[in-house]
Amino acid sequence: MSGRASLRARAGTTGVRMGPISLFALVVALCLAVMAVLAVTTARASSALAERQAAFTADDYANEAVAAEVLARVREAAGAAEPSGAPGAVGRRLEALLAEASAGDEGGPVASAEMDGDEVVLHVESASGRCLDAVLTISGNEVGVASWKATTLWDEDTGDVLWTGRD
Repeated sequence: MSGRASLRARAGTTGVRMGPISLFALVVALCLAVMAVLAVTTARASSALAERQAAFTADDYANEAVAAEVLARVREAAGAAEPSGAPGAVGRRLEALLAEASAGDEGGPVASAEMDGDEVVLHVESASGRCLDAVLTISGNEVGVASWKATTLWDEDTGDVLWTGRD
């Protein structure tokens, strides 16, 4: 036997077949493609969630700024009044105080308030539905914060009806 013939004979009997390796490479390539699609989808979902959270946080800060400005104006109005007549003085000027606090903020949060005895019940709402509810207590010339709570308006969608198992 010549040298070439013996090499061919040995290669035919001990050679590596390409079928299993090709199949393994195909499975690995498919797994990598699926992982890449999942990574891109997760990144997009995380980005959308981060943008929504940033918008809510910006609305919370805008609500806080308006409410803090109303609180400062109420304290100023109560401090300038007679101690016994501070709630009445604040109540008479409440609409003007709200207008002063949110002046020049077109498209910003909307503040509304009402007097309830010696308390000012304040509601600040952004277009996104983020709200800040506060209760300010007036005692003499002092104005305190009884409650300061950030919330979100919830509109329940009752359009989907689930099957209850009863006909």
